[in-house]
Amino acid sequence: MKLKLLFTCLIAFSVHLAISQNGQKRLQIADEFAINISVTKDYIKKSSGKVFSKTFTNKGSAYIKLHITDFDLAKGDFLKIYNPTTKEEYIYSEKGKIVGANQEMISEFWTGTLWGDTIVLQLFKTSNTSSNYGFNIDRVAYGHTPEKINAAFEKLDNALYQQSICSADDKEAIVCYDGTEMGRKAEAVCRLLIGGGGLCTGWLLGCDGSVMTNNHCIGSAADANNTDFLFNFQYNSCTGTVDEASDLVATSAAFVQTDATLDFTLVTLPVNPVPTYGYLSLSSVPVTTGERIYIPQHPGGRRKEIAVVSDVDPDPNGFARISSAGTGAPGSRVEYQADTEGGSSGSPVIRFADHLVVAIHNTGGCDNGSYGRSDQLIAAIGANMPNCGVDDNNPDAPYVNAVSYSQPINESTDCSFQDITLEIRIAQPASQNADVTLSVTGGTATNNEDFELLSNAVTFLANDGTNQNVTLRVYNDSFVEGNETIEISLALNANGGDAQLGTQSTYNLTIIDDDYTPNNTTFTLFSNDFEGDLSAFTVTSGAATGDDFAIGNATTASSQYFDASGNATNFVYVNDDNCNCDMSSERIAITSTFDFTNYIGASLNFDYNYEDDNGTYNNDLFVQASTDNGATWTTVGGELPVTGWTSHAVDLSAYAGQNNVLISFFYTDTTNWGYGAAIDNLSVTAQGNANIQTTVNTGNSTTTSLTNSGTIHLFDAVSGHVMSTLSNNSGFDYGCVTTTLTRAGTSAQIYNGGSAQSLVMDKSFYIVSDNATTSGNNTITFYFTEAEIAGWETAVANAGGTETRADLFAIRDSNSGPQSILPAVDIVPLTVGAFGNHVTLTGDFTGIQGAYQFGTQNTLSVEENELSQNFNVFPNPVKDELFIRTENGKLPTQLYITNMLGQRIFSKSINSKNDLNLNVSGLSNGMYFLSLKSNQSNQTIKFLKK
Repeated sequence: MKLKLLFTCLIAFSVHLAISQNGQKRLQIADEFAINISVTKDYIKKSSGKVFSKTFTNKGSAYIKLHITDFDLAKGDFLKIYNPTTKEEYIYSEKGKIVGANQEMISEFWTGTLWGDTIVLQLFKTSNTSSNYGFNIDRVAYGHTPEKINAAFEKLDNALYQQSICSADDKEAIVCYDGTEMGRKAEAVCRLLIGGGGLCTGWLLGCDGSVMTNNHCIGSAADANNTDFLFNFQYNSCTGTVDEASDLVATSAAFVQTDATLDFTLVTLPVNPVPTYGYLSLSSVPVTTGERIYIPQHPGGRRKEIAVVSDVDPDPNGFARISSAGTGAPGSRVEYQADTEGGSSGSPVIRFADHLVVAIHNTGGCDNGSYGRSDQLIAAIGANMPNCGVDDNNPDAPYVNAVSYSQPINESTDCSFQDITLEIRIAQPASQNADVTLSVTGGTATNNEDFELLSNAVTFLANDGTNQNVTLRVYNDSFVEGNETIEISLALNANGGDAQLGTQSTYNLTIIDDDYTPNNTTFTLFSNDFEGDLSAFTVTSGAATGDDFAIGNATTASSQYFDASGNATNFVYVNDDNCNCDMSSERIAITSTFDFTNYIGASLNFDYNYEDDNGTYNNDLFVQASTDNGATWTTVGGELPVTGWTSHAVDLSAYAGQNNVLISFFYTDTTNWGYGAAIDNLSVTAQGNANIQTTVNTGNSTTTSLTNSGTIHLFDAVSGHVMSTLSNNSGFDYGCVTTTLTRAGTSAQIYNGGSAQSLVMDKSFYIVSDNATTSGNNTITFYFTEAEIAGWETAVANAGGTETRADLFAIRDSNSGPQSILPAVDIVPLTVGAFGNHVTLTGDFTGIQGAYQFGTQNTLSVEENELSQNFNVFPNPVKDELFIRTENGKLPTQLYITNMLGQRIFSKSINSKNDLNLNVSGLSNGMYFLSLKSNQSNQTIKFLKK
């Protein structure tokens, strides 16, 4: 059993390590296995209908392809191969696969690529003939995931002592160069999938639909007949998060010419995609040392990237250049430090000065290089050279394009802003001035609130190709509104010249919201990067030979079948170097338990690297949790997908509200052969209510913007603890708002020099704004710990009072400073709410600026009755009727009421005591001033209409 398994291992990896005769290799992205399936017996014996069916599946495979030989079906019979999930399919009939412009059919071929880990093969027969053969299947290819592809070509480079990424990896997504001539030229570059799993890069040479690549990629007519030519395989933004729609132009090509010394092959596609993707042309002038170059490519078979800059041997401006021009005999090596990878073989090396191809890339090594210089390629191709194939740089029109700005704009929580530069490019100078205007055409962000275009027009002067910039200002705020988008479009006035609007005429930007609510705060409960103290972990292993988890780095962890490169720090790992099937299970657990009782969600976050054989031997990596001290473990989130080093998060929200939770990683190969796994940078986070600010934070007060309607949450600038939630209901522009906790404690204070029973809470706040109003509509929630509320209740009871939190009012005093007391602007009743185990107090206020204190209605109204020596009013606050009583019984001569804006809204003469009873039910809710005038003096008292 072990001998058989080991033999299988060697078969699979012999494909990865296959090297061509001249030392170059194409990147292999699939494991190929020999099989022996013949349908001849079923095809001949059965008369009609579906005469044969078989399903091929391999867990985790990116695609599956079959190699078919001796294909021979009667007319009307056909073979259908399809993906049962996506419904994509290929149909083959009569003599097999159709190839070439002449519709020739070949009986030995690889089936088309069906993406996914399951395909179904079905043979249908419509005739009763028995003279045709049917077909055989002799190989199956299981395509690797992108992560395993990366590991495969890194392993090849290591095995050959070659390196293609020189120092840092400077390649960029090709979409970052939209609107440039480099980006336009790169459209002619395509990805090649050869046979069952060979990956290379090709490009359209000339305008006839011919493709150029390396000899070690396509070396024969059979290779050409079994190659997929995929164009526009790229992302649609610089961030690399969304795939562009790719275009499978052809699944075969006509073989034209090859040369092993110069390492090139020329083929012709059955259709000509040049009208869509353009073309490249070879330079008859040899490249010279020091010239600037760029290389569009499909490294690792990934979506299209481009090497433009280099951190090794760059030109004075940081761009990649030629380090050796290969001036010897044909086949001498042109060299450069531009970054490439496995899968980049066949890419065009393009001179920046004229955008002509000066070499065809085929080898790594740093210097990377090419054995095919353009003038030597031209001589070797000779009469087979396609039209437009030499010295035709296919000059562009003066297209105006928006340079893609795909980096997310991370919004901050303050009163400031960020200025974003948007670049507009013209491909070449125009004959007349070209005027470009910008306008907001879509998105979810609000113009002139969330952002503003500071300039919306630029001009490209005639005969001047200088790029132009405009500034987009993004305003920071505290509104919890989620991520927002901005769409800005270009319009062009060519003024009668030749300027044209290009295909990239729109900016699509995203503002990342960093604001959060008090009941959705993330806390880090545990973190460890395996660099220091490891006592926080326990390890158990069922392995007999010590292949258990260990701490190490990429050097100690990497094995023949597990590549841990890409992480220079220490991490925990397991592997099976010897392919000896002796492992059973390994578990690494965080020693301490977690208490998620007070949280609404939790997450385990980590980096990991994991390789297996796509499921044949059932080796698996899981996150597991236990609530019974490890007696039983439950898998959380399913099996982790196979990948190179990547960051991952597993949702632990199912354990929210529980305590005594253990967390572990479990790796098992069920006594088979496993490759390996590694874990780094562990953290456990939980989501729940924010902590409440309980200390004076005059030095850490929070300032944020409140320029329009909406709700903001105010936290301490250092601790992140919540203070208040403020809703601007009227849309008044308060400008910048600063909030401070000015007094703290868990007891009570005597208010305004009143009696011992006149107690307010220790805790008080001060809010100041750039702009103030006395007629606003605002709802404010203040946050208190249970101890702060209960402490005030205890102090009131000790002073002989009976009031509780249900009786609390808030007073907003004048805006003269944090400790101000008089005069009161708002005295409002409060609604008591719950915030986890703590308390919120919510009220409606006419403004926001001032000092806020909290007590009972009688306590907060005490100063109103002490304003005058001669009269008082009651009740205060008042709903319907207000009564006025003078102390000496003397009547004033006149009475009038003024609102908060100083406007006199009511007046009357006083003739009897009955004139001192006022019906105020018609007044709007708010604060008013009542004034009494007599011959001796004027007296004023404030009252609140509710």
